[in-house]
Amino acid sequence: MNDRIVFGLIGAGGISRSQHLPNLSRASHIALKTVCDLNADLVQDAQKRYDIPHGTQQHKTLLADPEIQAVLIATRAESHVPLAIEALRAGKHVYVEKPLAETADECRRLTAAQKESGKQLAVAFNRRMAPAYQEARRIIDGHGGARNIHYRISDAYYIWGKAFGASPGTRIVHEVCHVFDLLRYLVGSEVKSIFCAASRDDDDSLLLQFANGAVATIMSSGYVTYDMPKETLEVVVDLGALRVEDCVELRTFGLDDCLQVYRFAGHPHPDRDITHVELFAKCGAEAMRQLRRVYYEKTQRLETLRSSGEHPQERKRLQEELDHHAPHINYMMDKGWLHAVDHFAQCLLDGRPCRLATAQDGLRAAQITQAALTSRREGRVVMLEP
Repeated sequence: MNDRIVFGLIGAGGISRSQHLPNLSRASHIALKTVCDLNADLVQDAQKRYDIPHGTQQHKTLLADPEIQAVLIATRAESHVPLAIEALRAGKHVYVEKPLAETADECRRLTAAQKESGKQLAVAFNRRMAPAYQEARRIIDGHGGARNIHYRISDAYYIWGKAFGASPGTRIVHEVCHVFDLLRYLVGSEVKSIFCAASRDDDDSLLLQFANGAVATIMSSGYVTYDMPKETLEVVVDLGALRVEDCVELRTFGLDDCLQVYRFAGHPHPDRDITHVELFAKCGAEAMRQLRRVYYEKTQRLETLRSSGEHPQERKRLQEELDHHAPHINYMMDKGWLHAVDHFAQCLLDGRPCRLATAQDGLRAAQITQAALTSRREGRVVMLEP
């Protein structure tokens, strides 16, 4: 195991089933020893599916294992800080899902604990490690930096208030925090002020001013449909621009020392069809849009069959295909999940500088989030401390 870091996973729910379990199991620098969840069925399924030696429902059992060097925490947001602090005090390095915490004060508790422990902590703002955004940053830095940015992040029917009974603005806490961190990473500067306006719950526009003079707008919506790509980034540099469509394709405009089009392979899942992986590498955004359109049409057909009660065999077949065979519609592009956790392990092994978001970055994202919520609620520009 000298060439691998021994990991334990706390939380075997949705994000772990779609990302962390398959990624930890195939990462070059990781040996996944133990999975932990309060749900015994999830633990047993994960052990069987990914050949994980140990399973437990008690996180203290996992943390007491001296062989486990690092812990990935993928639980509900309110448990991130207490579990991470407990893991650090147990002598474990920590990779924790976003948001680091729902408030800046909670983040400060964790930054203090991390400093005291001397262990490494990374926040799963994985978009930093997406190949498309890595290339985008290289191009941006080579052309005078980002001056004007627009980022759209939208989900099909993913309306937090209706789905989870959450308060207005919860989507900003749990989803737009990704964008706050990515923009800081791409711009290389801190957010100085923010203004947020809402047309309705989970339909927001945000304007950010950075300390270096750059500006950015974010459109966040839970009211689109599956056939629309989830995320698009547009950046104007000193002279010229680039666009990244859903981490699948990067196009440049007026940047003659760059390629006009860069395409990036899709992200596979061991239990799903992986045809899209090569299609995205060869055909880019067009393949992604067509695949999303097919998925949308099948979900619409399934909804029609559910409403009518007709053709039960077709309904069963479609449900099985969408639930178990088709690519995860928002996880089929490479947003850096595997690269991020494997990079963390590699840095622990050889001491190289880690390029992932730190506890301090998690704190900064929480501060921007809180400022955005204040602006949304009070209808004013909110300044952030340097």
